[in-house]
Amino acid sequence: MGASRWSYFTPFRQSEQDALDDLRETVFARDAEYYRELGVETLAELMASGWLVEEPAHSVLDVERVVRCEEDMEEPGDVRVIEAAEVVELFGTAQPGREVVEQSLKRAGDGWFPPVDRGSGCCTIVYGTEGRPAGLCFWGLTGD
Repeated sequence: MGASRWSYFTPFRQSEQDALDDLRETVFARDAEYYRELGVETLAELMASGWLVEEPAHSVLDVERVVRCEEDMEEPGDVRVIEAAEVVELFGTAQPGREVVEQSLKRAGDGWFPPVDRGSGCCTIVYGTEGRPAGLCFWGLTGD
């Protein structure tokens, strides 16, 4: 099937991990009919089943944990927080709004945009017009 890029916007939360956990539960609930056909009733069951190792979801379900690490050092299943100078490098501003992030993600198809390795993701703060955090954006790359 190949690689798939995915992205989601969530309301801002201080804890990126809590936001990721809630997002994954929401996406699982949306796609639950498919997984119930496989006999899986909860996200925890899906993760324990090993199903996603064999057949990735091509969504945020393929990542589990938020990490802070050097660029391109995230492991499969990780979502690396994009901060400071890298935010400016990727988005052209230290406080990207949703439209700027969306446009940058659309241009990401040429492969230079993180993450480069399949099975991982990134996240960053998305700012509102008043310059305060308004949300988070999670994006990643999944392949099989």
